[in-house]
Amino acid sequence: MPEKQDITLETLPALGEDESLHLYNRKGELLLRSSGKWLHPLFEVETFLKSRNLSGKDLLLHDKIAGRAAAALITRMGFRSCSIDLISRPALDLFRKHNVRCRHGNLVDKIACRTENLINGEMNLQSIYLMIRKRAGYSMGAALTIRNLRSGYNGKEILRGLNLELSGGDHLVVTGDNGTGKSTFLKTLIGVQPLSSGEIILDGRTPAETEGPSLIGYVNQGRPGSSFPTTAQEIVSLGLIGSRLGRDEQKNRIEIAMKRTGCFHLRHRDVNTLSGGENQRVALARCLCQQARLILLDEPTSFLDRDSKEDFLEILNQVIDSTSPTVIMVSHDHQWLEKLGWETRELKDGILC
Repeated sequence: MPEKQDITLETLPALGEDESLHLYNRKGELLLRSSGKWLHPLFEVETFLKSRNLSGKDLLLHDKIAGRAAAALITRMGFRSCSIDLISRPALDLFRKHNVRCRHGNLVDKIACRTENLINGEMNLQSIYLMIRKRAGYSMGAALTIRNLRSGYNGKEILRGLNLELSGGDHLVVTGDNGTGKSTFLKTLIGVQPLSSGEIILDGRTPAETEGPSLIGYVNQGRPGSSFPTTAQEIVSLGLIGSRLGRDEQKNRIEIAMKRTGCFHLRHRDVNTLSGGENQRVALARCLCQQARLILLDEPTSFLDRDSKEDFLEILNQVIDSTSPTVIMVSHDHQWLEKLGWETRELKDGILC
């Protein structure tokens, strides 16, 4: 008997009347089908890939309709080949720009969808992704409200009525001169530094009212500095304190978090032997394992060389892409911050300007 040929774009089966998407491996096995509307089938694909630690590059996607938003999602998931029954010209242009082979049926000037009107030519894949993820209600980021926050130490008031409002999934950089209270601000948010007055509201509740694992993840600027041997895996597992997950589920979450941040191979290493960049990967993995909805970064690149900074930026973007948390970063590294392109506020005289 002749060997079975791998499936190609040209041999993909047609979608059923009520179906909107198929996902295949190269052997022609149907991995996922969806009858969802709008962009929800593609978010189903994203969830499927993440749950199995897969990339779209080795798979084939057949979608019924694709505008620029869908094309951006498909490209971000790593697909190199797809088939679209009805596609817009902007979507096809986006595929061509990113070298994604697209076999398509009907070609139209524009898809009649409000989301398409919100995308402009200056938006990159990440900004498109974050926008549509919020519109779809998939953002894990927690909304943060800070009102008249006052805090200090040794009888000295550092924060003097600080106010801040962030929507879920927002990203903010806080800059300022040394000694202006940037670290005090973050430590107050996580409860290490008590507040004198004011309130911190995270998704409608104070941090003290939150049950289970903390919604807030924290990455500091230094090494863990443990006085006894502690493995990277043990550090990541701290993100599960307070969870009610079973042993196997905890092990799976730790493994996925460490693989996503590229530190799984370090799982048995003593953290005191890791480089600064490796420790930052482990810290981010702990935040992922914790499923933190607000991540605080305190000068995360202070002790990293240029290559390690670039590496951390890439990993940070991957974490943000995968979970869309709200992020506040304290930093004075202006050259590095320009590459992030986040909103920037200055902490001065105890308030955010």
